[in-house]
Amino acid sequence: MTKYIQINADISNIPYGDRKKILDAAQKQKDLADLVSGNPDMPMPQFLRERLKEAVDAGYARYTNYYGLPELRQRVSERLAAQRGIIADPDKELLITIGVQEALYVVMRSVLHPGDEVLIPSPHYANYYMNTLACGAKPVLVQLHEENGFVPDIEQLEEAITPKTRALVFCNPNNPLGVVWPREVLEKLAGLAQAHDLLVLVDEIYRDFTYTDQPPSIGSLPGMAERTFTFGGFSKSYMMMGLRVGYVVGPAEPMFHVKNLHYCIALCPPSLGQVAALAALDCPQEVLDELHKEFRERIQLLYQSVTTIPRVTCVKPQGAFYIFPNMKRFGLTSMDLAIQLIEKAGVSTLPGTEFGPYGEGHLRLSVCAKREQLEKGIARLLEFAKKSG
Repeated sequence: MTKYIQINADISNIPYGDRKKILDAAQKQKDLADLVSGNPDMPMPQFLRERLKEAVDAGYARYTNYYGLPELRQRVSERLAAQRGIIADPDKELLITIGVQEALYVVMRSVLHPGDEVLIPSPHYANYYMNTLACGAKPVLVQLHEENGFVPDIEQLEEAITPKTRALVFCNPNNPLGVVWPREVLEKLAGLAQAHDLLVLVDEIYRDFTYTDQPPSIGSLPGMAERTFTFGGFSKSYMMMGLRVGYVVGPAEPMFHVKNLHYCIALCPPSLGQVAALAALDCPQEVLDELHKEFRERIQLLYQSVTTIPRVTCVKPQGAFYIFPNMKRFGLTSMDLAIQLIEKAGVSTLPGTEFGPYGEGHLRLSVCAKREQLEKGIARLLEFAKKSG
């Protein structure tokens, strides 16, 4: 038996992240108000639960088609065409996955090569950076500026492009920033991608939680279908995070290989999750409207409360579950402030550096806890700020 197992360097280079430090600190405290989680503390709509119970009672737990139930792929394809203008062949250009996380990995692992560079507007969702490293590629962070509303500077992005640049990856609406990039920004990004022959990977998992005018999907813009991979899923929109059902659509030729890798990793998506996803596509709109209304109210409550703190600034949230306030007025690093909030105020948050070095000085605050927990967290945060002067 070998005395030493050498880990692949691409894997050992994946950072563990700041989240572990926050979790360790939180485990030592009681009665914490949760402003950390992106995992909504709300039940699935009753409509979905009934369909899922029927499937369980029928003993429905077999392997499905490797690439997702044909009916589910067909219906997702139809919805993408109707709502986003994305035309995707359900057999050749669409894959059902174990959440967006798996979809991101199998696409990035399939299209990236060692030494390729990936543009990541930052602060960013940590998984984009981690996946890039896991594929042996190089993440290139391009700073998003608060004073510009965290909208990308196209000239700055273009300056970061080299002959090795292969792809651009981002989410819209954005985690952790809570902003939504509008049509004019997406059109500029599309022009940049076409001018430099870049692939575009766009994560739209929060699309149903858009509190402004909904922008187009970049993959629907002229000339973009052949170079865009669009990711989405059912987790956030239908409160079925633990059932792990996502999808990706992209050009047929690379998707052939993406599906092959998916088969190696997962064989097929979870059967019961796909049953729930089919039910979600039939869920009455009024049920979803009520759920979305609740999140709009929560995000406005959090934003309006936090921006009453003197010398704290925050870009107005336009989508997703988060705000990303600038907390530099406390004179602490993001990590030190997050630890102090846990230990002295009983509030758990995420330091902005969890989302890259350009997040320093910020915290990510979430509205996924129950309403009473959210209100408790806000009250404690305001009291902490008051005592801090």
